[in-house]
Amino acid sequence: MLYDNLCLSCRIEKIQLQEVRLRKCKICHKYFVSNRSFDDTEIAIEYYIKKNLSKKMGELIEHLPREKIKVVEREFICNECRKFASKRVEAILQLRGDCVEEIARNYNLAAKLVKGGVDVDFSIKRDAYQIINKIKKEYNLSMKITRKLVGLKNGRRIYRDTIVVRIDGKKV
Repeated sequence: MLYDNLCLSCRIEKIQLQEVRLRKCKICHKYFVSNRSFDDTEIAIEYYIKKNLSKKMGELIEHLPREKIKVVEREFICNECRKFASKRVEAILQLRGDCVEEIARNYNLAAKLVKGGVDVDFSIKRDAYQIINKIKKEYNLSMKITRKLVGLKNGRRIYRDTIVVRIDGKKV
């Protein structure tokens, strides 16, 4: 089969060095291609090649040797790490009732001891709700959510959730 009137090996020789651009978070050391994150460099490179270079080169990309690929890493701080580093609080989880200190230890929560239980600050709301779902599987609980307006971002209202979880005991 001919590629631009050349055999496969001659066509690959004529291909210039291709750049694979990855972004690497300074804090969590994850690699990012577009909006997807990867723990492993090789998987991130393969994804970049499939997503970007395959459009440009077509089926030749399958035969491209590693010497023709140059990986360019750019360091930055991802959104999740930026939220954590800025100590911005999106959700406050208030655990009240039986064995809340034990729960905080089991789930490695940075809890503050308060009268009647513990409070945990989260920089990402999703993390707070994930912890609640895990606790819900083991314990009987009731929950109340309140939201407080803390500002505007690009014309959208930003709320801080305060979630009170009252634990009544272990499930049978």
